Amino acid sequence: MSLKKELQREIANLEVDIEELEDKRMRSMSQLLECLISMREPTKDEVQFFRQYNKDIDKKRLRLKKAQELLKRQD
Repeated sequence: MSLKKELQREIANLEVDIEELEDKRMRSMSQLLECLISMREPTKDEVQFFRQYNKDIDKKRLRLKKAQELLKRQD
């Protein structure tokens, strides 16, 4: 398979992955907001999930940016 096709496939997969992670992060954020409104301390797990989703999203966005730059150079 050509490099251009591989990059297009990777970009599409990364976009789907980022969307899924953003949905998960939103649910996690809702839990943290509920804690804030209820005036209770969030559990370590709730905070850790939110942080992990943010890290994963940042990594995938960086990979997406690099793949898009490589694809531009292929044109």
